[in-house]
Amino acid sequence: MPEGKISVIMPAYNGGKYLSEAVAALRRQTVKPLEIIVVDDGSADNTVDLALSLGLTVLRQDHGGAAKARNRGIAAAKGAYLFLLDCDDIPADDALAGLSELLEKDGSLGAVFGKAKDFVSPELTEEQKSQLRPRTESYGGVLPGCALIRREVFDTVGPFNENLTSGETVAWLMALRDKKIPTAQTEQVTLRRRLHLTNTGRVQKADERANYAAILRARMKEKMAQKKEG
Repeated sequence: MPEGKISVIMPAYNGGKYLSEAVAALRRQTVKPLEIIVVDDGSADNTVDLALSLGLTVLRQDHGGAAKARNRGIAAAKGAYLFLLDCDDIPADDALAGLSELLEKDGSLGAVFGKAKDFVSPELTEEQKSQLRPRTESYGGVLPGCALIRREVFDTVGPFNENLTSGETVAWLMALRDKKIPTAQTEQVTLRRRLHLTNTGRVQKADERANYAAILRARMKEKMAQKKEG
């Protein structure tokens, strides 16, 4: 098993409320990570002190968004495999084992993707819970916590787009596919995705729609340029 190969990168903006639970799940992994890097994105809560008390590697930056924080963590990571995790989500206990096993078996794969399963954060009131709509089935397509990526893939695909406040994972996945890097999808649920009232998709809905529209426009321009060149 690939002990000592996996760097976990966790962007955290005011993530103290859920950080300990995520770290506990990482330390329960049947394949242990080489390191857990928390990139504090200008938090105003106890995120930094908590991360240090948990013995994690902590990088600090002014508030610049998840894309910038992930890029900072990737640049500092020592592992051959990178696992990107939002600090409010919880990886399944066998997530790193299942994902890394596939990468170890097939050296041609640049990344392996698992699936996510929603859960409503238990501290919410019944009224707050009623505002959320968890999916009843597991689903794919979510990058943080659902993918293990070879480090060198980022040299080919490039970093996350720091101009996007949301949707940066979608843009990166599109770039990954454009490079025709082989990937694999497993039916294993590797992530329990926490739903609460401050999920990025809830608090930045307008920005998210604008960013997705910008991503699609950029894609259309690229395709048109490619056709002209062809």
